[in-house]
Amino acid sequence: MTERRQRLLLAAGVLFAVGSAVHTVDHLRRGQGSVTDELYWMGNLALVMQVVVVTLVLTRHRLAPLAAVAAGFPLALGFFAAHWLPEWSVLSDPLWEIESTSWFSYVASTLEIAGALAVGLGGLAIIRERGLASFAQHDTTLPETR
Repeated sequence: MTERRQRLLLAAGVLFAVGSAVHTVDHLRRGQGSVTDELYWMGNLALVMQVVVVTLVLTRHRLAPLAAVAAGFPLALGFFAAHWLPEWSVLSDPLWEIESTSWFSYVASTLEIAGALAVGLGGLAIIRERGLASFAQHDTTLPETR
């Protein structure tokens, strides 16, 4: 079962990478000035987290499920709050209030949220199957030579 869940996490990682790329293209299309400075820098921090998580997932790193859960759910919540809630702070960028919004902006935001949720759920499925303690066990000893 673990191999199947690993493949699902890998597929979720690809979806997250695609969603992230499409969302980034949408922001580039709209221009840097389309968001507040605070949201710009928060978005860049989120992008760094996304790159780290996607890299860990695609390389099948042993800690990828932990990173997926730790970043996937909070990022999905942050993307949702920024784009799908009415304006609530300097971190808001509601899709319906964007002057240059188009169907592409809605697709981009939805893809990124879906990818983040998929990564979080994929990581959680593996953690639940293996147990959290299994990620602490890493054999770093070298085989004995004679």
